[in-house]
Amino acid sequence: MKAHFERFARYNRWANRRLYAVAAELSDAQYREDRSAFFRSVRGTLNHILVADRVWLRRIEGDGPMPFALDEILYDGFDDLRAAREAEDERLIRVVAEQEEARFAADLHYRSLAGQAFTMPFSAVLAHVFNHQTHHRGQAHTLLTQFGLAAPSIDFAYFLLDK
Repeated sequence: MKAHFERFARYNRWANRRLYAVAAELSDAQYREDRSAFFRSVRGTLNHILVADRVWLRRIEGDGPMPFALDEILYDGFDDLRAAREAEDERLIRVVAEQEEARFAADLHYRSLAGQAFTMPFSAVLAHVFNHQTHHRGQAHTLLTQFGLAAPSIDFAYFLLDK
């Protein structure tokens, strides 16, 4: 299981880098424009992905920043958000690599943002983290194409083929 999730952590970084490279082509107005997406804009969508990663990594590590809301804008400007995304991707790679194999079969006990206690299998939590990113990257991908940009191929299969 560990090797499986280490691969997904590297894929996550690869896909984010490709997506952010195209998002960098947006004007500041486009980046902020409300396009009626779930998190309204490219800015809102990309911030949400980072928020969720920080929430889950705090639950896993017991340390790190803890956003207060799922729609929190952590970084208003694109360049700052991109730097934070890079750092969080490296953190996610490190956190997965540091886990003992037995941890993947164990449970994770955590609290929701509202304080409610939950327990889930650790491997399911990681699967959710990566699936959540894929889901919202797809939304950001759609927004980029709506602006006429050539959004990148970010399918997992392309990552596996990219040597």
